[in-house]
Amino acid sequence: MENNISEKTTKHNDYESALEKQLKITNTITDNATVAMFMMNDKGYCTFMNPAAEKMTGFTFAEVQDKPLHDIIHHHHPDGTPYPMEDCPIDRALPTNNSVRAHLDVFIRKDGAFFPVSCAASPIFENGVPVATVIEVKDLTEEKAAEKALRESEEKFRFMAESMPQMFWTTRPDGYCDYYNQRWVDFTGIPLDRLYGYGWLQAVHPADAQNASYAWSRAVETKAAYQVEYRVRRHDGVYRWHLTKGMPRLDERGQVVMWVGSTTDYHEQKSMVEELVATNEELLASFDREVEAARKVESQRQMLHDLFMQAPALVAIQRGPEHIYELVNPNYQRLAPSRQFIGKTVEQAWPELKGQGFFNLLDQVFQTGEPYIGNEMLAQIDRHDNGQMEETYYNFVYQAFKEDGKVAGIVTFGFEVTDLVKSKQAIQVK
Repeated sequence: MENNISEKTTKHNDYESALEKQLKITNTITDNATVAMFMMNDKGYCTFMNPAAEKMTGFTFAEVQDKPLHDIIHHHHPDGTPYPMEDCPIDRALPTNNSVRAHLDVFIRKDGAFFPVSCAASPIFENGVPVATVIEVKDLTEEKAAEKALRESEEKFRFMAESMPQMFWTTRPDGYCDYYNQRWVDFTGIPLDRLYGYGWLQAVHPADAQNASYAWSRAVETKAAYQVEYRVRRHDGVYRWHLTKGMPRLDERGQVVMWVGSTTDYHEQKSMVEELVATNEELLASFDREVEAARKVESQRQMLHDLFMQAPALVAIQRGPEHIYELVNPNYQRLAPSRQFIGKTVEQAWPELKGQGFFNLLDQVFQTGEPYIGNEMLAQIDRHDNGQMEETYYNFVYQAFKEDGKVAGIVTFGFEVTDLVKSKQAIQVK
């Protein structure tokens, strides 16, 4: 008899040891889980929460076990309206004997802050009867913030691309064009759905198409910068000369991620060169140097590392009604190399422009939201801060941008055309 008792005692101890070991394993798993875990009884009261759940909500287990969990972390919608427990799919999982998977919702932290979550709720059964609910919750705050940041970045890219005074485009690594800005449609009259891929060749003059296509194929093959001239058919059938440049964006392994490029109408400049060739070789050489200088500036623009900083133009962002500089790209900085722009108003950065009309134009664009396009506008500036005023000329656009439906600032795009204007003036004088 004593042997039987001893044998039963040993089995009982082994059973308790196994249970204790299993409990330790379970506690280790739940304590170290990265997702929040809760357990509710059939009345909705919290009977367990792991450390991740406490960290996520700000509540301790002792603070949540005296009333339904819903009334602590799920009692209102973000708009302030009450959230009845009977409407909650998580609380309904047990009475309806249904599991909830990947349910997106919003919970409330101890400090009252709402935060987005993804939930899974599963009933627990005893003898076929649901008696409790296990809930797994993932905090989506960082994920949502990343999604918002990506969305805002894409929106900013779209805004910048659509605001550029050039025909702007991007392609896949294989050279397939997957984006054109609206200026392509406006200029060529070809719908976007016909431009995608290699539809741009439809608008290229037949005599230039083969060379343009070959140059592009070679650039894609060699990952080299792409620059080519060709005539583009305007929507009215007139062909105009354009300068097209593309730059590859490479990843850390040197593989092309995408291509970014612009197609710029420079028909007048090229026509002027041809006229000068026929009349004056010396003027032609001078103008060729100006065109080459412009191309060198174009070749230095590295696109899409940062669309603002590498846009092939003078680019600046001024925020607020005071027009405070928030960003200037290298091309803009070269207008006055030694000046500090960031954090200053336009009037502080350019005191010599007072009375030249630019401040009034900025105010007008900010107040109306309507863009202003300036063509060969004269600006007298002290480029080197030495008291020597220079006459400079610009083609530019003041484009308002909005945040939350209101004008928040102005984006400036421009090109300095001083040499071109002075060449025209010299020709007119002759």
